[in-house]
Amino acid sequence: MSVNSNLNAALGMLDDKLQSLQTMMRANQFMIDAMRDQEQVLKRMDAEEARSLLRDAARSKFGAQDADRDVLAILDQIFAPRQMAEIIPFPGT
Repeated sequence: MSVNSNLNAALGMLDDKLQSLQTMMRANQFMIDAMRDQEQVLKRMDAEEARSLLRDAARSKFGAQDADRDVLAILDQIFAPRQMAEIIPFPGT
């Protein structure tokens, strides 16, 4: 490989990493804004209701644009419904 193609490969990898970083930054900014703007509403909700509200808001903001699909994918994963498990204590011996 020539030095030029090595440089191009390295620049391509750097560009991919920068795109990923920008996607994460946008997802984080959405979460910060949502928590700040809807703090009182979110405090009155249980965890699942809050996740649902934030997931719907993310889909509304990022769902229409193909360029935002990576941001939406991150937020969908974060706000996905969680399975809860009850902790069963060991019987006393």
